[in-house]
Amino acid sequence: MLPLLSIPPPSGINVGGLLAGVRLWPVANVRVYPEAVACVLPALALFDPENYADLYFLPESASFTEDGDDDVQGDFYKVKLPLLIAGDAPDVSEAVARLAGGRYLVAFIDGNGRTKLAGTPEWPLRLSIGTETGRKPTDRNAVAFTLTGVLPVRAPFYLEQELPSPATRRAWSAGFNFGFS
Repeated sequence: MLPLLSIPPPSGINVGGLLAGVRLWPVANVRVYPEAVACVLPALALFDPENYADLYFLPESASFTEDGDDDVQGDFYKVKLPLLIAGDAPDVSEAVARLAGGRYLVAFIDGNGRTKLAGTPEWPLRLSIGTETGRKPTDRNAVAFTLTGVLPVRAPFYLEQELPSPATRRAWSAGFNFGFS
């Protein structure tokens, strides 16, 4: 028998989508991945705290889905985080090429201002990259990023990492440094 639980109604407005930026850590940079406590993950222990990439995306272009499923090996969650980065250009292409095909742990802020962390060192998310130019002048010219993976548990909340707000964005430039060495 299940214990009696109630799911409280949301306080305030319940907003969809993702806010601010998305932060990627290469799997090889994670020294210790702690155990989540009550769906909240303590701070990651990293080999190099400066080895990450912050991605800034076009407004209303990012989302996160986490679909539960099961098979003979047990329950799992298929996760997907698509987003669009404005303007395909030479400096963007150089920076994007350094990230392509990598395996990452991904922190993101949802529309309600809560940070979650998707991926673990054993179950990282894979980054695939495409380009969209659209067909009309009103369409977006963008680099399409899609992070996908399969996780054994839902993505925990991550309260230890402060992600940069849109007001502190760094611009894309030829000297843009993702922190990878």
